[in-house]
Amino acid sequence: MAGTPQYLLVGHCCHDRHDDRNALGGTVSYAALVARQLGEQTAVLTSTGPDFEFMEVFQENNIEVKQVAAARTTVFENIYRENSRTQYLHARASTLLPEHVPDHWRSAPVVQFCPIADEVDFSLLRAFPGSLTAATIQGWLRKWDQQGLVSPKSMDWQQLRGLDIVVMSDADIAGFETAIPLIASCVKILVMTEGANGAKVFHGGQQRHFPAFPVTEVDATGAGDVFATSFVLRYAQTRDIATAAVFANAAASFVVEGAGISRLPTREMIAVREEGYGRFSTE
Repeated sequence: MAGTPQYLLVGHCCHDRHDDRNALGGTVSYAALVARQLGEQTAVLTSTGPDFEFMEVFQENNIEVKQVAAARTTVFENIYRENSRTQYLHARASTLLPEHVPDHWRSAPVVQFCPIADEVDFSLLRAFPGSLTAATIQGWLRKWDQQGLVSPKSMDWQQLRGLDIVVMSDADIAGFETAIPLIASCVKILVMTEGANGAKVFHGGQQRHFPAFPVTEVDATGAGDVFATSFVLRYAQTRDIATAAVFANAAASFVVEGAGISRLPTREMIAVREEGYGRFSTE
């Protein structure tokens, strides 16, 4: 793939450790695969080490990748006990900076920042003045100790100022709910996903609620990434918040049913659910 991508993603691809094996992780990884399945010319700016195991996934899907060298690939491990999760960061690749962006990528129409380990330097947010810019902010809200134990941290919300779209989950913002009005004032559109309850969109001093498409939940893994990618791309195409939210809810509903990101439905399948969504929508 050559030339300027239509959709540029910035953040770490990572290894999600499961016992003695690694799975491909990182919001950029999932978002890039979703975008390709939706027909977008996609590129990824990331940092990985020579130990990265999944480059062929991107090659097979014609996703261009610019890798910033690192000693090791970012590694996360999640340990689940009853209803709680303990997360560890075992390794972290290099911080991503404006000088890492290829010149011909700077004019990408849509750019999404997807930090998972505070690796996207805030100066990058102002490196694409002509682009529609979006961010999923989870990785800026993480800190870790010397053992790698991850815990929440606050951030300077003013750093988000100027972004067109911020997507976050209610879990991301837990403990910082009082910051929602400030975040909403810094960006054009703020989207807060609420799992099975759908999503709230804050725009122009107004708040709207878009219920999730009613399906039987089997596994919600990846649904948030599918929602964010689908929302950003559909908004870029239509510049209409309601259209983007309905499309994103419809796309994510297939993942919740257990289909998984790798088998995201076609646009035609999503369109069928979009048509049946109207009776569930509320202001």
